[in-house]
Amino acid sequence: MRGLGAILAVAVLTLLGGVGVAGAQYPREPESEIDPNLFRIDEKSALGVKLDADLPLVDQEGRGFRLGDLLGKPLVVVLAYYRCDGTCSVVNRDLKNVLADVRRMEMGRDYRVLTITFDKNDNQETLAKFRQGLELPDKWLKEWTFALPGDQGALRRMTDSIGYKYFWSPRDKTFFHPGVYVVLSGEGRASRFLYSTATSARDLELALIDAQAGQIAEPRDIINFAVSLCYSYNYKEGRYTINIPLFVGLGALVFGVLALVVSVVGYRWYKRKERTA
Repeated sequence: MRGLGAILAVAVLTLLGGVGVAGAQYPREPESEIDPNLFRIDEKSALGVKLDADLPLVDQEGRGFRLGDLLGKPLVVVLAYYRCDGTCSVVNRDLKNVLADVRRMEMGRDYRVLTITFDKNDNQETLAKFRQGLELPDKWLKEWTFALPGDQGALRRMTDSIGYKYFWSPRDKTFFHPGVYVVLSGEGRASRFLYSTATSARDLELALIDAQAGQIAEPRDIINFAVSLCYSYNYKEGRYTINIPLFVGLGALVFGVLALVVSVVGYRWYKRKERTA
């Protein structure tokens, strides 16, 4: 019996050892769980940050330029990469569709758009293919610039300055990054961050009006500013919502004025009636 027990023990140990070796030879791939909040921009600290106007870039024609060359009016910046076969195309295409419904602002006249890749492996060929796939209207081709970074280090410093995070995942063979539109003021300050999955034409229009603040010169701009007062930016939702406190305040003001008018009219009517009695 002792001999049989020893044989069984050796067999069990051998089996366990075999499983261990198999496990070493065929390790389980670790599950990758990424917290979405990692890619959410801390807007309260990033808003107002002035981006580097000297950031060197190369456009779709192979011409070098600086970020500052596109400033002077609001600029919508999209950070993406051209070799992406999914999300980046969707984010840019969504922007195209949203901009098509913006009525109060016109691309070129009131604002410009810039898409920049952060992938060092992108080139003029991948840029051209990506741009062509968006099928932009002809009237936008000169006003929506697609660019390669002229200096990867400078680009990284710029994205770090506004808390925009991105990194390459070897396991998933893709970049992880937020789908966000960075709206810059005419002087290059981060005026608003809008997430692609929650941005409507109204949100983008109001963000452009905010970015244009301080440049109100034409009647249409005054109207736009008045419209923007009806909405306030919701940091939690990353979009514009009805400015309820403003309407409550206006309602209270109107009620107060009406109450005063009624009181004055009533008082005069009472006095007049008293004199004629």
